[in-house]
Amino acid sequence: MTDYTKEEIKKDLKKFIKPSSKLSINITKVSRSGMTRRMLVYAMKGTELINITWDISKLCELSENDEGIKVTGCGMDMAFWLVDDITLQLYGNKKPKGLKGNGGKSLDWQIL
Repeated sequence: MTDYTKEEIKKDLKKFIKPSSKLSINITKVSRSGMTRRMLVYAMKGTELINITWDISKLCELSENDEGIKVTGCGMDMAFWLVDDITLQLYGNKKPKGLKGNGGKSLDWQIL
């Protein structure tokens, strides 16, 4: 398996994740305490819905396994937090026009 750099992953993801894209988040597991969630991330590539969980885990420097990316915390929508971090990692502070999530501040998303 080839090791990809964060910049290579970002470049590959930006080929099909556009500012107008909508990511799909599947919360596969919530811990008993409610402090940890596992999430799978999907995006449309052409007409196909593809699993980009591994790429996102590397881009955002989060651990992942077969159940998804590990996101910890509480007191807010953690799927929103993940999409906001994905947006930050892809675009930095120079966010492009066309973003539709969070009032135009992040990529659009939906829970599956």
